[in-house]
Amino acid sequence: VAVDAPGIRKVLDAAKKAKAKNLSLVSGFTFRYDNSKRALFERVLGGSIGEVVAVSSTRNQGDLGFQPRKAAWTDMEYQLRNWYYQNWLSGDYLVEMIVHSIDLMSWAMGDKLPVRATGTGGRQVRTDEKFGNIYDHFAIEYEYDSGIRSISFSRQQPGCSNRNSLEIFGTQGNAFVNIGTSNHEITGKNKWTYTGEKNNPYQTQHDELFASIRSGKPMNDGVHMANSTMMAILGRMAAYSGQTLTWEEAL
Repeated sequence: VAVDAPGIRKVLDAAKKAKAKNLSLVSGFTFRYDNSKRALFERVLGGSIGEVVAVSSTRNQGDLGFQPRKAAWTDMEYQLRNWYYQNWLSGDYLVEMIVHSIDLMSWAMGDKLPVRATGTGGRQVRTDEKFGNIYDHFAIEYEYDSGIRSISFSRQQPGCSNRNSLEIFGTQGNAFVNIGTSNHEITGKNKWTYTGEKNNPYQTQHDELFASIRSGKPMNDGVHMANSTMMAILGRMAAYSGQTLTWEEAL
């Protein structure tokens, strides 16, 4: 919902005003409206795997597309047509895409904020200037005040193995989310596999949004959508700078 800390502060302020005015506000984090993920996270947060001790997210995939420049395009239109390669427009791919996996990591932690982050990344294959100024790989470690760590590992490089998953490790078992599918399971003391109905989370989100408006019971995703985005921004800042940064420093 933003590409930098000033943008996040603006969104948090808008979310606060929306709540005061009894307005509904939802975000594009549609995984939170997916039946299979709701069922799994309800169990995780309910203690089915015991105390969460670590979270690991991996999203490795091929490269993004590219729009060749047309003669009539200005510099601005050229950047807008390839907006994801410009960090002033996309926030880098960590903020533009991996933020969805980071939101799942935050969900697994009960939306508790990390206290600091350390990260690395770079441009290993995106060396041509047409790829703007974003990275093609990141590895970010988030630390919580309890000492728990969550790890975000991602790559956008062709010709490599791909994976899109989340693993939550607990004292009594582990939870595995095959992101993009409903193949979710819990191992250990309370084994479980999702066998319920699949849904279209985009449609469910709209259904629940419209229902909240009609019923006069507003829903507001503002704080968690801003905080999840800020987690991605914090990770990018840590990777760009090579420094361990606190949440307060970044925000």
